[in-house]
Amino acid sequence: MTETGVPNLDLILGGGIPEGDVLLAIGPAGSGKTTLALQVAFHIASRGENVLYISTASEAPPRLIKHISSFSFFDETLVGKRLFLLMLYPLVAQGIEKTIDTIIQAAKDRQAKLVIVDGLTTLRDLYPRTTEMRAFMYQMGAALASLDAMAILTSLPAESLEEGALPELTMADGIVELDIQNLGTRTVRTIRASKMRGLAPLLGQHSLRIDGNGLTVFPRLESVFEFRDVGLKRGRVPMGLPELDAMMRGGFPQESVTLLVGSMGAGKTLACLQYLVEGTRRGEKGLFIGFRESPRQLIDKARAFGMDLETPIKDGLVTILFHPQADLVADEVTWEIRHEIERLAPKRVALDSVVELEFAIVDPQRRRGYLAVLAGMLRGAGVTSFITKETAQWIGAERDFSDTPLAFVAENLILLRYIEFRGELVGIISIVKMRDTDFDRSIRQFTIADTGFKVLGKMESAEGVLTGIARLPSEARWKGR
Repeated sequence: MTETGVPNLDLILGGGIPEGDVLLAIGPAGSGKTTLALQVAFHIASRGENVLYISTASEAPPRLIKHISSFSFFDETLVGKRLFLLMLYPLVAQGIEKTIDTIIQAAKDRQAKLVIVDGLTTLRDLYPRTTEMRAFMYQMGAALASLDAMAILTSLPAESLEEGALPELTMADGIVELDIQNLGTRTVRTIRASKMRGLAPLLGQHSLRIDGNGLTVFPRLESVFEFRDVGLKRGRVPMGLPELDAMMRGGFPQESVTLLVGSMGAGKTLACLQYLVEGTRRGEKGLFIGFRESPRQLIDKARAFGMDLETPIKDGLVTILFHPQADLVADEVTWEIRHEIERLAPKRVALDSVVELEFAIVDPQRRRGYLAVLAGMLRGAGVTSFITKETAQWIGAERDFSDTPLAFVAENLILLRYIEFRGELVGIISIVKMRDTDFDRSIRQFTIADTGFKVLGKMESAEGVLTGIARLPSEARWKGR
């Protein structure tokens, strides 16, 4: 088994590329086929193995070198020493047998561990008969297997990937499909291992990024999640708000997931900061995952409410993982969250807010499963998670959580709302659920003061609080007459 050197590609392939196998990379123009092949080529060449790259297009080797030299995996010292470039374009018109003989002889002469044929579509266009392409695939595959060499072939997609549509689809040992989709103003790259003979690839469509380092694969969260039966924890994780902690009988249950749902401006981000700062007072590491406010803005926000966030960050007690909202890719964010949790081993995680991740999931039908696995991942990592979500309705009686899949998955659900009372907007907080534990079901008032988020006493003097328009009992009796 040969490692590709492309981050996480081996994971979705089922371990790498078996020696002697032929891997077919299919995708439209600009999807990253050539970059993938060359990234693998430089990785293998850097290990002291010879690689033969063959282009069937009219692009001369110096031009190819110019195009790939900007990637970090490019190493000019390997070109001509371990990585050999061959332009096949003048020969492909001389017959399929001549083409096959040239490739095989070049592989033998250079003792190539990997042979790349970039542009199988050119051969298919020149030799459209199925028998010719089948002969090419068979003879090249057999010859390379005898040399213990493997091959990567690149091709534009056919109209159909059905069995028998193209001979290379049935004769290749592995097939990787790359794609690039334009969704409104967003462009999304994906990769799928649709066939890996003798291996167990991660099924489904995975996210792909191409930057200065080349390709990076971000596997679907659902495909890499391993369920851990952690059981119920009896410990408590205090929020740092005495009144709310008392309502929860000491704090959040340890290693649980809490969803804080509230309208805009209700103080959800501030509550996240207080949760993490309380952890630092207890010597617990915390991870903040945010999409709207930068680390500097969060530090300033905390300071405005009397909290020191900068010192715990410098001391390594708090880490901020900030992703701007533009062009978010859910699996990419999730992969970084996994990495940071493994690296830091935090006790507390705050995610503000889950709405950005929901919007980043291209397929709406995937959201429920994705969020369920996200909650399971956090729970299994041994962290106590505090996640926020905005409600569309700012005031009123509507309390429908059907569009909030995480509300059904999270163990704890806390609701922040504004109501109209005596001509003023008043903030109220209530615990909707805490699974497998007792809690205070009273409706409390909350306020945001100079010291931060503060929970007040019960609202015992008003009725109709959850309708959004509270009234005194005497007012209700008067209207009933």
